[in-house]
Formats: sequence, C-alpha cells, structure tokens
Amino acid sequence: MLKYLITTTALFATPLTADALRVVADIPPLHSLTAQVMGDLGTPELLTPAGTSPHNHALRPSEAARLQNADLLVWVGPLMSPWLGNAKAEMAPDAASIALMETQGTLLLDKRGAHDHDHDHDHSEEEHTETKDSHDHDHDDHTEHADHDDHADHENHGDDHAEMETDKVRKDAHVWLSPDNAMAWLPILAEELAKLDPANAETYRANAATAVDALKQQVAKTEARLAPLSGGEFLTAHDAYQYFQARFGLTSHAAVSDADDQDAGPAHLRALLTQAPDLGCFVIEPSTPKASVTLVTETLNIPAVTIDGLGAALPLGADHYSALMEHLTSGFESCLSR
Repeated sequence: MLKYLITTTALFATPLTADALRVVADIPPLHSLTAQVMGDLGTPELLTPAGTSPHNHALRPSEAARLQNADLLVWVGPLMSPWLGNAKAEMAPDAASIALMETQGTLLLDKRGAHDHDHDHDHSEEEHTETKDSHDHDHDDHTEHADHDDHADHENHGDDHAEMETDKVRKDAHVWLSPDNAMAWLPILAEELAKLDPANAETYRANAATAVDALKQQVAKTEARLAPLSGGEFLTAHDAYQYFQARFGLTSHAAVSDADDQDAGPAHLRALLTQAPDLGCFVIEPSTPKASVTLVTETLNIPAVTIDGLGAALPLGADHYSALMEHLTSGFESCLSR
C-alpha cells in the first residue's frame, strides 16, 4: 500500500495549541457539528469531499495528507465507513479518534430491509432502538477519548464493528439524521477538544451548549411543521432517512434499496409498483438513476422529491447541520403536502 511521507516539519512539530489543532471529519454534517464546537478557535477539515459516498471512498493523496496530519478524527464509525479505521491506523496512528456512533447516548435504530416499512410503527420503540450507554468503554465522563498515551481502546474499531454486526439486527448507520444524536454529540466533541486543548476547554463547552440550544429551538419548529403531515406515506429510493422519520413521526411505505444502498431486486420493485397505496412522492437522492425515477414516478403518478441526507449541495461549515435539517424538513413538507 502506498506509504505517505511524514515531513520534517511534522516530525518536529511544536507543542499543540488551539491555533495548531488539526481536526478532520468524515462527512459534512459531522464537520459542521465540529465547526460549531471549535468556533473561532479553529476550522476542521473535511476528509471526504461533499458528494462522494462515505461507504467505499478511496482517499486521494491530498485527503490522505489531511488524515496523516490530523490530531483528531471525527467520524460516524465503521458501519458507515468500514475502510476508514484501517486508513487511520496506518496513516495517523497517534491521532485521537472518536466514532460518534459508538458514544454514550447515541440512539441506534435497527437497519431495515428494502421492504414495506409500515409494520415498524406497530411496535414499541424499545423493540427496535437502543442507545449506546456503554460500548467497550466507560463514557460517563468521556475520559477514555482523551487518553492519548494508549490508543488501543480507540483504534480497536474492528472489534466494535464485529460486535455491532453480530447483533440480532444490524444497526442503521445514518445516525446523524437524528437531531437528538447531534445534541448528544456536541458536548462529547467539546470534551474531546478540551482534552487536546485544555487552555480553551471552557470555550469549547460554551460553544457546544450554544449549539445545543439553537438545535433544540429548530427541532421544536420542525415538530410543529411536520406533525400535521404524519398521516401521509412516501416511497424512498434509499432507506437513508429512518432517524429523521422516527424523530418526527413520518412514515416510509417502503424503499427500493436498503440502508446500505443494496437493491432488493426487480421482484421487489414490481411489487412496489403494483401494490403501493396512495403515496405523497418518491424520495430520491442526487445519485438515484434517472431510469428508476422515471419508472416509479410515471407508474405511480407521483412526483420525485430530492432529499440528500449528506447535504452535499449545502455550504460547508458551522451552519451546514442546521441547513441540512431545514433541507429535510422542507423536502418532506413538499412530498406530503400535495
């Protein structure tokens, strides 16, 4: 495998300061949350370009350099980016790493197949959800994330991945689409940054608290907008929106492909097209094949509404996550208000 040279500057780096803190995030929504916590103390970098899939991305040399030079990697976790754990271990073995999907308080939903989703609403939430109150580490005061003398616990994401894979049902990795998860992660990010940069610990914590308050207000407004639409159903090209749907009481009838973007096959699609009830729209992504969009919309006589769970077209930065929540809200409003 290609080895990336470490420069003399990196070998003889000065002690870490807020100005020198180098943070990379794997996807735009996590980049945004990290930027909110860092505030004026620094700017995180995005590891994978907007518009690329985090599932199987191959790092370009410039992206590999960002990872190699990082002090902290913020990522969803191995269920979303199975390649990233090994890349980090090889290119940035001494950097801190926080897989937010594996942190305390994270709501996890079971991954659904590309099938009729109506039955999910007949069960109690406890039957198909859990929170990561514990997962190999004691996260109560988040001290484990800051132990940079021993990275073994952090880097053993292969074992973590295996444990989650062998659960009765695999978990849906689109965890950032729950604003409740985002609110749980903001103070965790603050503590991680505080350990790396203790001189500015209180600033990180204050930034996180401000961001949580702003998101709470947005969630309340979103609830009011979407509550009247909870009775409608829609079809999705990719079952990527379950966390947002569960939080705001929306109903997906079925998906053409599952949470891993695996197509269920032509028989499943034929059944959808012949048995679908009255649906509000076909929710698609920018990458959904045009032929599939045409087939579904013309057969069912419903419009297509593009909703991108990564917000690739939205401006990158601290305001991205809020804009992403608005993008989803307005998209489902458009779908279900017709």
